[in-house]
Amino acid sequence: MRLLICRAALLLVFACILHSGLRAQVPSGGHGRVGVALGGGSALGLAHIGVIRYFEEHRIPIDDIAGTSMGGLIGGFYAVGMDSGQITKLVEQADWDVLLDPVPRFVDQPVVDKQRWDKAAGNLTLRLGKHFSLPAGLNSGQALSMLLSRTTLAYSEVSNFDDLPTPFRCVATDLVSGKAAVLQQGSLPHAMRATMSLPGIFTPVKLHGMVLVDGGLVENIPVDVVREMGARTVIAVSLEVPKTKPSELKTISDVLRQSVSVVIADNERRSLRHADLHIAVDTTKFSVADYSKWKEIIQAGYAAAQESAADLAKFELSPEGWEQYQRARKQRMRPPVGQGAVVAVVAPTTSFQHRAKAEIDRRLGNRVVSEAELEDVLNGMVEATAVPGASYHWQRAPDKPEGYKVTFFPRPGDQVLVRPSFQYSLSPGEPTRAALKLSTATVFEKAYKSRLLTAINAGYDPGIRTEFYYPFGGSPYFIAPGAFVERFNVNSYQGPVRSSDTRDRFGGSFYGGLGTWRFAQLRVGVQAGYDSYGSTRVVDGVRAASGGFAAPEFRWIYNSQDSGGLPTHGTRVEGSIGYSFRNVSYPYLQNEFSTYQPVARYVTLLGFGRTGTSFGTKLDYYEQFATGGVGQLSAYRYQAFHANTMQTGGAGVILHGPIRLLSTYPGLAMWYEAGRFDMGSLGWQTHQSASAGVFFATPLGAAGLALSLDEAGKARFRLMLGSF
Repeated sequence: MRLLICRAALLLVFACILHSGLRAQVPSGGHGRVGVALGGGSALGLAHIGVIRYFEEHRIPIDDIAGTSMGGLIGGFYAVGMDSGQITKLVEQADWDVLLDPVPRFVDQPVVDKQRWDKAAGNLTLRLGKHFSLPAGLNSGQALSMLLSRTTLAYSEVSNFDDLPTPFRCVATDLVSGKAAVLQQGSLPHAMRATMSLPGIFTPVKLHGMVLVDGGLVENIPVDVVREMGARTVIAVSLEVPKTKPSELKTISDVLRQSVSVVIADNERRSLRHADLHIAVDTTKFSVADYSKWKEIIQAGYAAAQESAADLAKFELSPEGWEQYQRARKQRMRPPVGQGAVVAVVAPTTSFQHRAKAEIDRRLGNRVVSEAELEDVLNGMVEATAVPGASYHWQRAPDKPEGYKVTFFPRPGDQVLVRPSFQYSLSPGEPTRAALKLSTATVFEKAYKSRLLTAINAGYDPGIRTEFYYPFGGSPYFIAPGAFVERFNVNSYQGPVRSSDTRDRFGGSFYGGLGTWRFAQLRVGVQAGYDSYGSTRVVDGVRAASGGFAAPEFRWIYNSQDSGGLPTHGTRVEGSIGYSFRNVSYPYLQNEFSTYQPVARYVTLLGFGRTGTSFGTKLDYYEQFATGGVGQLSAYRYQAFHANTMQTGGAGVILHGPIRLLSTYPGLAMWYEAGRFDMGSLGWQTHQSASAGVFFATPLGAAGLALSLDEAGKARFRLMLGSF
C-alpha cells in the first residue's frame, strides 16, 4: 500500500510538472497558439502590413502564419523575422513598376539587341515559344526572384518552414492535379515566388513535378492550413473589393477577370466559415494595381484591425508575456549573411552551367561581392541568355565552400523574343513615312547566349536583315554572320518640288568582335553585296551606277540608355569607319550619339549629334550622307541636305509632367540644332533649327507633336511616332 501511495504521489508530481511546462508554452491570454491566415489581392494585400502593425502595438502574438499570393509574400517576410516597420520600408523602396512589368528592362538587354538596325523603338516585348506559341506568362518574375533571394538569404539552408522565426506556409495551385499545393519545405524564395505566380502574368514555377501558379484559385485565405499547423485560434484577414456592375463587363478581359474573381470569392466564403475571427479590410476604393497608394492601403488594414479591437483584446499578452514571445522569436532568427564569392552555379545543362560559371568568374572573379553586384550581373545574364530567370542562395555546408549559390531556371523550349515598333512621320512638303518594324531574337533551347537576330521592316524603306550572333562560351568574344535585302528611298528637292529614287541592296556580312554584355561592343568585319539604283544620277561629275560592293569596316556601339524610344537617362554612341570598294570607291566615317542626363526630378538635359564624312572624296548621289527631319535639323524636310561631309549637333531640355496621360508621363521638350555640310559644287553650308514639342512613351515608340523654326523663321509642324 505504501508503495502504491508513493507511486501515486510521484505521478501527481510529474503531472503537475508536465502541466506547468505546458502552460509555459501557452500565451498568457490562455487561448493557445494564435495563427493568422492572410488572403491574396495583389496591391490590396499590402493591407496585411497594417494588421500586423496593430498586432505588434497591442501585443497580440502570431504563433503561426500562412498566406496566399500577396498574403504569402507579406507572411513570408514576417516569418523570417521582419516586423511591420521593416516590411513597410521594403514596400516603400520596392520599384513595383519593375517588379510587375511584363517587359524586360531595355537597359538589361544585351548590346547586340541595341544595334540601330535591330533596336526596337518601343518597350513592348512578346516572349513566344516554338511555332510562335504564346508564353506561359508575360513576366518571368526575375525582379521578384531577386527580391525574394535577397530578403530570405539568411534562411537559405532552412528546408522546413517550421524552423523559421515564425512557422510559415504558403499556398499555390498545382495546374497538373488541379489541387492546392501547401508549400512548407524546400526553397523559401521559390515557394514565395510560386504563390505569387498570377496566371497569365507570371510564368508558372515548376517544383517537384508540379506546375504552380497563384493559390488564390483554390484557397485564397488559407484558414484550414493554419489550423493544421497547430493553431488553436485562427484569425483570417480578407480584402473587400467593390462589387462589379453589369455595365463593367464589356470585353473578354473583363469577363475573364470577373470569372476568376467569382471562383476566388467562392473559396474565400468556404474558408472564412472555419475561422475563429474574421478581419475584413475595406479596400473597395483601391484597385489591385494601386501599389503607389501603399500608405493608404496599409492604413486601411490597421483601421480594420482597430474595428475588431474588442475581439482581439482577449489575445493580448502581458508586457512580460510579450517580451517572452519576442525573445523566443528572436532566438530563432538567423544573423544576416555576410558578403562572399559565388561558389556554385546550378543550370539546366552541363554546358550552360560551365559557360555561366565562366562568365560569372570573369565578371566577379573569386572576390567578395555584395548582393547588389551579384544581382546586377544575374539580371544581365538572364536577358543575355533568355532563360526564365535566376535566383541565389547562401551555401553553408561542412563539405562545401561557403558563399553564394546561383540557380538558373531552364527554358521550356526555343524562345522567340518579338519586339514590335511603329514608325510614323507627317509634315507638309515631305514624304509621309509609316512603317511597322518587327525585331526578333530567337534563342534555342540548348544554347547559352547565341541568338538569331532578325529585323523586318514593312512600309517605307522595306527590308529584312538577319544575323546569327554566336559568343564563344562565357568569354567576351563572338562571331556574327548575316544577310540583308533592303530598299532605301532617296529624296531630293528643287524648291517645293520633290523627286524620289530608290536603292535596292542585297548581300551579306561577317563580323567578329568583343563585347557580349549590356552596354559596349566592338566588331570588325566586312559587308558585301550588290546595289541596284532606280535611275542614273550624276552629281559633280560622279556618276552613280549599279554594281557590287565590298566594305571592310570597324564598328562600335555603346548604349546605356533606359529605352529605345524615349529615354530618361543614359548615353548612346554608334558608328563605323571603313572603306567601300565599288564603282567609285571611298573611305568613310559615320557616327551618331545621344545622351540624356536628369538634373532634377522633372528636368532632363539632352544632347545629340551625327557625323558623316568621306574624307574629301566626292560621293555618288546614292552614297552621299543625307540629313533633315526629326532630330536632324527638324525645321527642314526629310533628307533636305545631301553632303560628302556633314556634322549636325544639338542640345535641349525635357520637362517631365507630373500628370499621367495614357499610362505614361508626357514631357515638354525644347531643343536647338545646327549643321554644317559640304555640298560639293554648292560649297559649304550652315543651317540651324529650334524646336519645341510634347512627347510621351507608348509601347510602340515615342509619340509627339512638335513645332520647329529655321534660321529664316519658317515654321514646320511634325506629328511623329517612333524614336525621339
